[in-house]
Amino acid sequence: MDGGVLEARDRPRDPREVLAERLAAEGLPRDASPRRWERLGDVVVLRVPSIARERARDLGRVVGEVLHARTVVEDVSGVHGPFRTPDVRVLWGDGTETEHVEDGIRFRLDVAKIMFSSGNLAERTSLAARVRPSEVVVDLFAGIGYFAIPVAVRARPSRVYACEANPAAFAYLEANIRRNRASNVVPLRGDCRETAPAGVAEWVLMGHFDAPRYLDVAVRALRDEGRILVHGLFPREDVPGRAEAEVAAAARSAGADVLEARARVVKSYAPSIRHAVVELRARRGPKGLSGRGPSGPP
Repeated sequence: MDGGVLEARDRPRDPREVLAERLAAEGLPRDASPRRWERLGDVVVLRVPSIARERARDLGRVVGEVLHARTVVEDVSGVHGPFRTPDVRVLWGDGTETEHVEDGIRFRLDVAKIMFSSGNLAERTSLAARVRPSEVVVDLFAGIGYFAIPVAVRARPSRVYACEANPAAFAYLEANIRRNRASNVVPLRGDCRETAPAGVAEWVLMGHFDAPRYLDVAVRALRDEGRILVHGLFPREDVPGRAEAEVAAAARSAGADVLEARARVVKSYAPSIRHAVVELRARRGPKGLSGRGPSGPP
């Protein structure tokens, strides 16, 4: 400092500005710059603006160089099928397998085979802060361990049962359990209707948009009174009121005595659609005792 004047310091430039300049230098219009992207480890996933369609690979190369990524892939049409498999194509780079670190948890995945939503971080963090060490968690749609592993590592519950039917996701689930030393996670391969334990849980996690169809499995998994977290897509105007009422009614039909239902928005899914979770505090009624599913250990 000289004469009371602070020396100017170089500040990191906004990557969007750098990207726009690089695209212009490549002869691409500024509007060719993607509005947003998702970085998973050293892989960048983006939507290609229509104006850049004919030069998508040039766009991918510039994005990769500016963001120091190893691979850039295009999200072609979202996710599809019961396993929510991504529809992507590589624009630049080599290899779609990566390791993504989120809040200290390491997730290995292949972005061409497995979906990952960074927008769910707040929900994962909040859940891990609420589960107690003495409790048991059953995750009916564990994927690669999105919820199961952060809960297991942060909250240290006595056990987390993680059900997953997708063979590719299950392989990464097992790898991520080892990677994070989450020895209290029990991976269960197969449809949760067949694999989820009965009568063991204080928490049941349902992180799949088809969750309401499996509420009977969730109710059966409860030890007695517990919480069921039901994820779903709802019209914006239906959250919280109608979403709470509809999910609570479905849970009652599945054999639950619903004591409380509270909905919260996780993120915007589309302009008029919200990804929300309806948290039920419920008891397992007589009807919820029926069904197939192994019993957990005493």
